[in-house]
Amino acid sequence: IIATLLFNPVLTLLSIVVGTLGGWLAGATSGVITSDDFIYGIQYAFIPYYVTYAIIKTLIFAFIITSISSFQGYFVEGGSLEVGRASTRAVVFSSVLILLFNVILTQTMLS
Repeated sequence: IIATLLFNPVLTLLSIVVGTLGGWLAGATSGVITSDDFIYGIQYAFIPYYVTYAIIKTLIFAFIITSISSFQGYFVEGGSLEVGRASTRAVVFSSVLILLFNVILTQTMLS
């Protein structure tokens, strides 16, 4: 759980940087937008709070995924069929809680 909580924000920040660089590269090489316009657009429309929001969501989602999966895996008894059922339960519970917490976080942090 601790490793996921430490490393997922790093992956989130890396994906933001790579996505931004990829957008600049695709726009500049295709001729859709000039580099100056792209940089101006980022400087004009960038809201630093969105990065904070992304990191907070990442931390909460990482905790939900790892804690539910760990709980389901720790208390499984039996053979491979029970392990399959426990992993399915973990995926379903995690997905439902992520959807629920996504709504809660979005309403509280972006309203």
